Amino acid sequence: RFDVTIQNTEFMSNIFRRLVAICLKHNAVPIGGMATALPSRDEEVNIEAAKSIKSDKEWEAKQGFIRAWVAHIYHMDPAAEPFKKIHESGWVPTENMKKPDNYPIKIEKPNGILTKEGTRQNIRTLIEYLEAWLNGRGAKGIDRLAGKPGKRPALMEDLATARISTGQIAQRIIHKSISEDTEEAHSKELVKELIVSETEDIIDQLGETGSDEQKTNYNKASKIAMHWIKNYTEF
Repeated sequence: RFDVTIQNTEFMSNIFRRLVAICLKHNAVPIGGMATALPSRDEEVNIEAAKSIKSDKEWEAKQGFIRAWVAHIYHMDPAAEPFKKIHESGWVPTENMKKPDNYPIKIEKPNGILTKEGTRQNIRTLIEYLEAWLNGRGAKGIDRLAGKPGKRPALMEDLATARISTGQIAQRIIHKSISEDTEEAHSKELVKELIVSETEDIIDQLGETGSDEQKTNYNKASKIAMHWIKNYTEF
């Protein structure tokens, strides 16, 4: 699902444009998506996050959104700037942008490759979220590529992300989807192997700073993750 973005997928972009049209039709304020990046101690990461946020919000502003929101106040300026800039230019949405029927909901299959790596990233996100859930937190900053090369911010994730990840993993099992990167068919056994290996990797990365309670909760999270996925496949 990481190849499927709002901007390159007509199903999703039309939902955004339709939302704007409905809001404008009823004199309501159309608010865009959340900038989920969290601040980092590494300023290079913050600079790259700001560029990404600004690019996303420039697109939203051009669709007619007039506000957005952020996961952390640190990134408020790059998120707000595109909306201020387009407002100050005098630009206003066209009359056609105010007509919901101009943006029908399209359900064609989106473009994007299906990979074992994508499943692994979903699993890591799910385990990390569940660890936070076990600690009484409803959201958590998660880097689904932790331990991989490159620098990137953690993104604020919540139950919605966990459920999307669970649903997609389950769908791949149900349809025995073939991974384009490894040519393996998805199965409960494959997913269980990934859950075990990701849990071990997360705990290894904690190192000496990880408490016994943390490690216990990650192991609990891995069991809950498998339980959720199993429930979805049998629903």
